[in-house]
Amino acid sequence: MKSRHQLALSVLTLCISQQLYAQTNINDSTNNAVGASEVSDSSATSTEEPSVTLDAITVTANARTGTALAQKISEMPAVTQVLTEQEIQVQATGDRTTGDILAQLIPSLGASSSSTSNYGTTMHGRPVQYLLNGVPLSSSRSLSRELNSIDPAQLERVEVLSGATSIYGAGAAGGLINLVTKSDVGYGPIRQTRLGISSSRNFDSESLGYSVGQTLGYGGERVYGRLDVDYGSTGGKFDSHGDRVSPDILQTDQQDTESLSVNASLGMELTDTQRLDLAVTYYNDEKDTDYGPDYGDGLAVLFGATPSLNAIDGADIEDQPYTTKTSANLSYNDDDFLGSNLNVTGYYRDEKGRFYPSAKTVTTQDDYASYSGGNPYFVTQSEAEIEVMGLRAAMQTDTELAGKNVLLSYGADFERENSEQTYYGQDFASFFASNGLTAKTNGLTYNAGPDTTIDKLGAFINADVDLTDKWHTSAGVRYQQLKSETDTFTPIYEQLLEEYYANDSATDYEAGIVEAGDTDHDKVLFNLGTSYQLTPNDQIFANFSQGFTTADIQRALRDVRAGFVVNSDNVQPITTNNYEFGWQGKHGDTAARLSGFYNESDKVVRFTDSYTVEVVDTDERVYGVEGSLTHDLNDKWQVGGTVAYTRGQYDKDGDWLELDAVRLTPLKGTAFAQYSFDGGSNVRLQALAIGGSDTAYKDQQKDPDSSALPVTGYMTLDVLGQVKMPVGRMDYGVYNVLNKDYLTVYHQTTYGDTNRLPASGTTYGLSYTIDY
Repeated sequence: MKSRHQLALSVLTLCISQQLYAQTNINDSTNNAVGASEVSDSSATSTEEPSVTLDAITVTANARTGTALAQKISEMPAVTQVLTEQEIQVQATGDRTTGDILAQLIPSLGASSSSTSNYGTTMHGRPVQYLLNGVPLSSSRSLSRELNSIDPAQLERVEVLSGATSIYGAGAAGGLINLVTKSDVGYGPIRQTRLGISSSRNFDSESLGYSVGQTLGYGGERVYGRLDVDYGSTGGKFDSHGDRVSPDILQTDQQDTESLSVNASLGMELTDTQRLDLAVTYYNDEKDTDYGPDYGDGLAVLFGATPSLNAIDGADIEDQPYTTKTSANLSYNDDDFLGSNLNVTGYYRDEKGRFYPSAKTVTTQDDYASYSGGNPYFVTQSEAEIEVMGLRAAMQTDTELAGKNVLLSYGADFERENSEQTYYGQDFASFFASNGLTAKTNGLTYNAGPDTTIDKLGAFINADVDLTDKWHTSAGVRYQQLKSETDTFTPIYEQLLEEYYANDSATDYEAGIVEAGDTDHDKVLFNLGTSYQLTPNDQIFANFSQGFTTADIQRALRDVRAGFVVNSDNVQPITTNNYEFGWQGKHGDTAARLSGFYNESDKVVRFTDSYTVEVVDTDERVYGVEGSLTHDLNDKWQVGGTVAYTRGQYDKDGDWLELDAVRLTPLKGTAFAQYSFDGGSNVRLQALAIGGSDTAYKDQQKDPDSSALPVTGYMTLDVLGQVKMPVGRMDYGVYNVLNKDYLTVYHQTTYGDTNRLPASGTTYGLSYTIDY
């Protein structure tokens, strides 16, 4: 078979700007990421399977939808991780989400929220830029649903780079996570069927969920394609006491939700060196629930009563929450364009989301307190749409400089993002009469910030140099321009005041507006890193990089007063400087990695205690350490674990106050022990632990605008396994085996008392997969 895999896999140091050349190694290699067992690539039917072997990590060469590695992962001067299909597969049984899986496997990533949202899930105390097949999922306007974009069964691998980087452009202050979907490999047809079920501990009929998936594909001499379709239905969530948990009315959750995930890829080899690849994904989930929160009689919870946090039957929601995402990525690659590798990629993404109806207070803004008239609440339901399109062009050239091997990577990229968000008013009378269970639109709409257009233009050049056979260095520079335009809009509280006084003949009130505005910022960013092979088994590395981004402009402007002026002086970008250093090694049957980091910025984005957003012009610093260890006891047993410790402070009038758990992941550790049977079966016991802390809560008592809350630590245990059947494979999972009663970090630290929702008790998952 003629290899068509001289290709690009993703570059973790040059990621979204290009796909680059990586030398294929025609081997049936089974050396996976540390801690992974033998990869079972269910999509491969050919006996000749090219792969790119990157030291301890094997990445199949057919994955055209990722980003290509400019050099071996072991030589990259930054903390890098690749999660293989096998590692994801083991974790994905039952109703586990992508967020659950990544939190278990990525040391520095925050704990899963157990909701639809990944709000507050940071790396190194900074926001993460998520991508799907190289297409940005993270926008300047974020719905915090980036991980709610693809069924885990359709993932081939996940590429991770922690820390800021100038190469990726705006948005990757905390790091980058690229979700790479499966694509075709080899000759002939591919067929796979997947079936799964899930349940709570008591097997309550309302907790039952199921999933069904099908894969079809074909690989020919010049044309190849693949289609994955997965449908799922989840039931209700039950806590450790067997009580049904209230829905998350702030960010929504996955209870009583039906989902459809489609992953399609099509490729064609135009010549021996030219290739055209298309990747398209579609994801949709929508609630259909009869349960609502317990507001109490007369909406007592809104007036200070303690919520029961139980789910109440009888909800009548006219417009149920949903998420819909579509992405397309068309890439042209020429391995021999004037002696270099050329890649041109165009991409498009559209995201729509609707939230749960909820009551909001108007007393948070002092000027509008008079509106309440004894009723300080109004009820709305939020909907948003984000549309992103972009173009990237990049070249990669191998050359020599002063006798040293040099890899030059250079290119440019442009992206345009359009976003809009609207509050739809709900009939307060029916909402009140039903104690919050009935939500019907009243025909009124409110602005949730201005319609916004953001343009991002960048150009970069990066050089990777082998100074010696042991010493590697990388340096780059990027020019980044961020421009935004906002439409004229009426702040929501101005709209409410106008409505309130509409029937008051003594008061003639006209809602104030915020005029259309624009901002224009640019910056030159740098990155410099090096790695050195101390011994054949030990390597050290150090890295400096910069990130550049703006706050969520539309969300930040939602709470401004009428008359606010939108310009470059009032909407400032945030620059992050990131420093990393570390060691990794493998001695005998033991592999380990240890790294430290420090990053700083000149501004802070935060929610206040009234849940408005502020961009505070003050210094901020974040630092920490993370490590991982695995050890093969013998050819059957493997044990290992990870730990991540992060702290940070911001400057408040000369005092350095501790950052809270919304920004920083509390002390986090994982551990596992896995036994592999002859014939391909395995069983795994794993733990995830979160440390408790009230340091930020106590510290921020000095800041009247703070919203920090204490965190109570917890630990969960899971039992997972795979059973090789005579035909197919059975996967099983028992999550929270000890039926631990706890709250996730997200539910402990965000919003008010209605969000203090308990996590699921013990849950079960079982799936069956067959290739034919």
